[in-house]
Amino acid sequence: MEKKKLPLEQDVDIEFEYKVYMFLDFVKKNIKLFIAGIILIILLIVAFFYYKHHKQEILNKSSSIAYQISKLYQDKKYEEAEKLINKLKKEYPDSPFVKVAIAYDLLIKKDQNKITPDDINKLQVRLNSQQLNAGLTEYKGYLYYKNKEYGKTLNTIKTIDQRYYNYISALTLKAFTLQKTGNSSEAKNIFNEILQFSKYDYFKLLAKENL
Repeated sequence: MEKKKLPLEQDVDIEFEYKVYMFLDFVKKNIKLFIAGIILIILLIVAFFYYKHHKQEILNKSSSIAYQISKLYQDKKYEEAEKLINKLKKEYPDSPFVKVAIAYDLLIKKDQNKITPDDINKLQVRLNSQQLNAGLTEYKGYLYYKNKEYGKTLNTIKTIDQRYYNYISALTLKAFTLQKTGNSSEAKNIFNEILQFSKYDYFKLLAKENL
């Protein structure tokens, strides 16, 4: 015997059918708006995948250039490396590999004894690591020291405290700078501090020699 359908089931079917007709009627009355919405959704999907593909393409191309720069640097072909560095910065300014390019630019200038504190600044603004920035800050201070700009040296490295891995080496640079400016007593106090707290024999030996 065939099972008799319950009125509830029939009511559900009628309700569903009614909703479908209502939806179709809404679409019919707002057909232009509905089509525009579909087109917009399609465009957004296409744009998303294009952006994703474009971003990946930028990463691939810029990483390839960064690799070529590293090889040229190893081979000491500095002029060719600098051309690629400029190309990478110009054509792919938003690529994370620009940091790598700037770092190699610094290394080239260092090897050629042409590096300046402004060159250090260009890399620091792109770095998120406070520890790496502390190392670059100390090196910038050393460049000022090398140029006999002792006031700038002290002002630059004063931000390096115990939080950073290079605190002792920055203290050493500070002590030598104070010696150059005639503050021998303050320099000796710092050398004593280095001798007491340094974990590295290298800095302890430097401190002993200057006490």
